[in-house]
Amino acid sequence: MKINKEILSLPPYISTAWENIVSLFTQANNLIVILKNGSKIAIPNLDSDILETIFSTHIKVLEKRIEPKTSISFGLPSLNNNMGLGSDNLENFAGAMQHNPEQKNAPNIPNEILNKIANITKLFSEEANIDIPEPEPDCNCMHCQIAKAMQIAKGINPENLDAVVADEDLKFRLWDIHEEGKELYSVTNPLDQNEHYSVFLGKPLGCTCGKKSCEHIKAVLNS
Repeated sequence: MKINKEILSLPPYISTAWENIVSLFTQANNLIVILKNGSKIAIPNLDSDILETIFSTHIKVLEKRIEPKTSISFGLPSLNNNMGLGSDNLENFAGAMQHNPEQKNAPNIPNEILNKIANITKLFSEEANIDIPEPEPDCNCMHCQIAKAMQIAKGINPENLDAVVADEDLKFRLWDIHEEGKELYSVTNPLDQNEHYSVFLGKPLGCTCGKKSCEHIKAVLNS
């Protein structure tokens, strides 16, 4: 028997790297191990100390996989007078939020930022009415790029404001969901592939994030 941050070895039942393991849970007197290939392995009658070691090691492995997220800034000035914000910076800030035909050929905002804007728009638009600004045709200023991303998130085609984009054609989504096995699903953040979870819809219902009623389980149930 060997249990460390690289492998889980419990002969004669299993000996594999943690990267091949999707999730763990107990059922009756068995430890259930779900593998990436969909296999389900039951290991009976393990001592409580061994179970505690296995689960604590699994948590450390999961924490290692999830790297700290990098904060993203639009490069806009902080609205804080103590940081030396003058009237010129305030004008620049306000200008970035308004249509500016002089910037019609501005470079594209990174897709990662537009995706975040779109995801936030879609998330909050389900709970409240959001007034989406209309982009100007053939303009690539910051205002119009953001407006287009927000419209796409709400299912509006900015090229034809009377047309509605089908749900399956929406570019922006909160989670990528894939079936990995019977009642087992992988849930991945499309904007950060390092953020991924495994959801098991059997008994007991669970997610590797550790929460009993989390957004990942809800996303799978609603998919």
